[in-house]
This record gives sequence, C-alpha cells and structure tokens, in this order.
Amino acid sequence: MNHTLLFLLLIFFMVPPAFAQETLRIGDTVEYKCTCFGPFEWVKAKVEAVNGNKVRVRYGGGKYQVDTVTNEPETVRSPGRAAQTSNQNQLRDAFSKDAGNKYMQTVRYFAPIYDAKYISGGAPTTPAGWEKAMSELAELDGLCRGKYTGVTNDLSNYLREGIVDNRYAVWCEIAARRNELEKPARMAAAKYMIFLPTKDKLKFAFNDSKNMVPDEAQMLMYDRAKWRQEQSAKLKPRFAEYGIEMPADFFVPVEKRADELIKLIEETAPNRAWEQPAFRDAAVETFVKGKFAVEYPGMKILKSGVGYNTWVERKSLSYVGSDSVYRYYKVEYNSYKRGWVLMKSPNQPFCQASEWVVGRGAKGMVVVSLGGGGIFVKCS
Repeated sequence: MNHTLLFLLLIFFMVPPAFAQETLRIGDTVEYKCTCFGPFEWVKAKVEAVNGNKVRVRYGGGKYQVDTVTNEPETVRSPGRAAQTSNQNQLRDAFSKDAGNKYMQTVRYFAPIYDAKYISGGAPTTPAGWEKAMSELAELDGLCRGKYTGVTNDLSNYLREGIVDNRYAVWCEIAARRNELEKPARMAAAKYMIFLPTKDKLKFAFNDSKNMVPDEAQMLMYDRAKWRQEQSAKLKPRFAEYGIEMPADFFVPVEKRADELIKLIEETAPNRAWEQPAFRDAAVETFVKGKFAVEYPGMKILKSGVGYNTWVERKSLSYVGSDSVYRYYKVEYNSYKRGWVLMKSPNQPFCQASEWVVGRGAKGMVVVSLGGGGIFVKCS
C-alpha cells in the first residue's frame, strides 16, 4: 500500500469525529473564533449568508470585518454553546464513572438487537444471567431518566464502527427499550448456542467421496416427520432454558440442505453399484444379519460379505470408520473381521451398502461397530 495513503487512513481512523455542525440561518447571532481583535478568541458575530457548509459572518461594522468560513463547532457556534458543551462533558464524565463499567457488558448483549450494525457482545447463558441483565437495564434506565437525563455519546473518544462503547445516549435508548428487546435477544442467543448435530451429518455426506449418509441424516431425508418429532423433543427444553419457545422455522435451513442431498443421491445412486466383498463367512454373516435386524427393524438384508479371509489380531486394527457415521460398542475382543451388507429400507428409493466390524473374544463374537450410515447404490 502507498505510504501516503496508509498515513491518511491512519489519521482517518485515529482522529475522533467532530461534533455535528449547527444549522445556521441568515440573521443568526453566533460566536466566531478568530484573531479579529488581536488574540485568538471567540467574538460575537452575525450570519449574513449561508451556502452549504460555508457561512459569511460579520463581527464588526467595518468594511472588512466579515469572513466566510466553514460551519464547524471549532469555528462557529451559537451563544452559550461553550457552557452547554461543558455541562455535557461533566454529565458524561459522571455517567462514565457511575455506570460505565457496571452496565457496559449488559449493554453489549443487547446492542446488536437494538441495531444490527453493532457487533455481538455475547449473551447470558442461564436464567439467572438473563434476570440479572434485565435488572441492570432497569437500573440503567432509571439513571438515564433521572440524574443523567440528556447524557450524550462521548465524542471525545473514538467511536469505533460497530462498537457500542462510549455511546452513552445509545445505552439509554437500549435500557428504555429493554422489554421490547428482551425476547429477540433471547432468541438470537438460543439460535446461536443450540446446534443441530444433523447439520454435521449432512456436511459429512456431502463431503464424503461416495456420499455416505449417516442414519440421522437419512431419517431427516426420508422420514422427516419422525425426525422432527425426535429433534423437537430434544430441543424444545433447550429453548425453554432461554425463556422462549422454539421458533416454527428453526428446522427450515437444515431441511433445505437435506432436500439438496436427496437430489444429489437421486443423481448418483443409480450409477453406483454394490461392490461384493471378496470373502464369505457364514457364521459371522449370520451373526451380523441378526444384529442389523435388531438395530434396523424392517430393513431387508439382500447381500453380505467379509473383507478379510481370516481373523485379524486386534493390535493391527488402526481404523474402523469415521466417528461421524459408525455406531461403536464398548466391547472386549482379541481379533476382528469387517465387511459390508447390502440392505433396503421400505421407505427409501435405493439400497445402501453399510459397513460393520465384528470382534472375537473369550465370550465369542461381539459387535464392534454396526452401520450408522450407508452408501446409496442401485439394488440390482
């Protein structure tokens, strides 16, 4: 970046903004800061002309006792403005000492709800936290309506874009509107904190090279009413912790994403065939089919196979699938076999290949991982 431009940008962002200019009219009596009579001082003057932000002021009866200047507080002001500014500064300083540290964090909670231009400052996470925040805003409102009536933003400090700090007039507005802002603030906090695990399941499916779809995402795709019922039962109490009801449209974004995945599966599954594993083991496959029947009622097993011809010692087991998909069981075993089944759900348009791992220990065969998701393929 050009050094001159960088310098100008730094000056722009470091210099505090000036006070807003006053609206002046022809004939107004003002105070004009100049060296008109020797020392640099404020002198009484009359406005003779106004052109945009330029004003012509006359400070004496002589031919040349007139100037055209920029209308800005450092140059032209109404009589009494100095005293008014001094009073505002004193009021603001007292407010800052009395209320600044005590209420700043609570104001930050509500600022982005009051105006979206403000950056989020977090939110209470407990019912007691919300109660405390509302109590503090009520206290702040009392101060704003009482001893600090008319407190203004602290323009002597740099008011950073998106930051509510030092904007004391805004603090008072937020406090006055606290009851109006409370519900949307609670809702925003709840939506931010309450996460749908199904989102990650869908993301996994989209990113997987063969679009393996976890069970939870499959339920959302093909048995949506059941998925909604289960998720609502889990999430409604969470929203209740924030003192609000779960919004009716809370599931809309994830359901839209699920519809996109359905479309992707409809495009890819007809072109993907079942890959028969190389080996067979009747005892293991019978054991696995029985477990799938219990885990997936109504699911029909069409084919199965084993990936290893012999049992593999457990010490060589380094990977049995992704935690995002497979169901794992805490079991004891010394060796294992893994394989796949081709199964068909009655409420889904395609078959799916689903992986399993079976261990063998002192008590016989045990399930290590079973299903949890599948790769959609054509059934033939």
